Amino acid sequence: MVPIILASIDWKSTIFAVVGGIGIFLFGINVMSDSLKKIAGSKLKLFVEKTTNTPFKGILVGILLTALIQSSAATSALVVGLVSAGLMTLPQAVGVIFGANIGTTTSSILISLNIGNYSLPIIFVGAILIFFVKRKKVQYFGRVLLGFGMLFFGLNLMGGALEELSTLPQFLNFLQSLGDKPLLGLLVGVLTTAVIQSSSATIGILQQIYSTGTMSLIGATSIVLGDNIGTTVTSVMAASGGSLSAKKTALVHVLFNTIGAILFFIFIKPYTNFIIWISTLLRIDYLNSKFTISLVHVFFNIGTVLILFWFVKQIVWLVNKIIPAKDDIISDDVILDKLLLKSAPDLALENAKKAIVDMGNVTKGMLEYAYRFSFENNEKAYKLAFQSEEILNSLDVKIHNYLVEIGSKDLNKRQMLRVAKDIDTITDLERIGDHLENIIEFFEERKTQKLELNQDAEQEFKHLFEIVRAQLENSLESYFTNNQQLAKAVEEQEFELNKLVKKYRNNHIMRIRDNNKENGTSYYVDILSNLERIGDHTHNIAENVLSEKFSHRVKAIK
Repeated sequence: MVPIILASIDWKSTIFAVVGGIGIFLFGINVMSDSLKKIAGSKLKLFVEKTTNTPFKGILVGILLTALIQSSAATSALVVGLVSAGLMTLPQAVGVIFGANIGTTTSSILISLNIGNYSLPIIFVGAILIFFVKRKKVQYFGRVLLGFGMLFFGLNLMGGALEELSTLPQFLNFLQSLGDKPLLGLLVGVLTTAVIQSSSATIGILQQIYSTGTMSLIGATSIVLGDNIGTTVTSVMAASGGSLSAKKTALVHVLFNTIGAILFFIFIKPYTNFIIWISTLLRIDYLNSKFTISLVHVFFNIGTVLILFWFVKQIVWLVNKIIPAKDDIISDDVILDKLLLKSAPDLALENAKKAIVDMGNVTKGMLEYAYRFSFENNEKAYKLAFQSEEILNSLDVKIHNYLVEIGSKDLNKRQMLRVAKDIDTITDLERIGDHLENIIEFFEERKTQKLELNQDAEQEFKHLFEIVRAQLENSLESYFTNNQQLAKAVEEQEFELNKLVKKYRNNHIMRIRDNNKENGTSYYVDILSNLERIGDHTHNIAENVLSEKFSHRVKAIK
């Protein structure tokens, strides 16, 4: 009997239909998800930032966001980036991840809809909108329809082949054995999702198989539970080379899914009996057996959230214990997250802004260290100043490369202008560091040669330092908050600084002429010039706030 069945199957066509169907399904989901993110655009950042101040709100945001963009992985990447950029705390992230797990069940609900026969007309309408309509938003909507149609076309193609496979005794026996060996089903779910990197695809394939009537609900449920563990592999891999915050956020995802899967696996028989009761009550299994798998997925994630919601603080504590914070001064791994480049340009720009804030703080710190060494002879400040200079040089390169990567994306004019201004700003901050290094070296050389600084000259330098300190503070604050009043104040301070530099240079010349006791004449002039140049760079930063024009660097980015 077995040889007759084996001979009756066209293996080549069946295998091609299964793998081709999976490929079209995955491509369709990806196209649909990417297009939905494009439609949402920069509103994602504002939506997530403003509405996640409590875990409960975070759950709602996670549900809505994942249902909207049809990708829990994209939601997780978004959350990781927001935490890394300092725009979201870890407790807030926990809520969004909880919600994302509920939101991702909408994919299985969509798949359970019996609209496969309409997939080709949907693809046709999508193609018409893409190729014959000029408006970008409409084109993106066309891509959503194209992806949606391809998703169901792939499922139909795969479903027909799986029905043929289900006639094989070996395949049938394996599927039926999962009901008696749920642990095997759990492992199948974990491995399948880990390999194809899509929980939606695993659930979609499972729905097709279950609809053939060859698998028990216990076997199907065990695969769903394994799928929820396997899907965390994606976030772990994405965070493995990322920041500390990325790793912590990925660990939250792992803990949520794994704890939930273990709890439901322990009570798998009562749980499947509950699903059977619901399905019978609503006559779902008779009308659409695929939807039964959707119910398994939905109630698992809702149940896990209801259980773990009360332990958010404990989960955060456990995550911080497993991945303790490091005491690094500043690291590009901490402040830059490339996962955001794939999520939304506006979020990546916010991440870059946070990095520039940190770079600005390092610059302000270096100014203080330079002052303390120059006038207080503080050796510790000397070492810290040169450490700061190394960090500034490193951040300049890292942030510049990150901004160039953002600039290579499909940006609008406003976003492109933002990239150009950010590049200008980090360049100015790095140059300020260079001038502070020069000042420190000049003071060090004076002390090495035991050249005394005239008391009047020292007071003049201290006065200029105070003005430059205020300029730097105001220029950075104006840039980060887009405060035009502060930017104008920097312009006034720059005018005052230039007047004083000219005045003090003349004072220096007069002191030399009157008593010829001014030692190290060239050092005084060099220090004066470097302070003046620092003022120029703070003025450049403030000008970027007042200017709405593109920098010359924007062409270099493109």
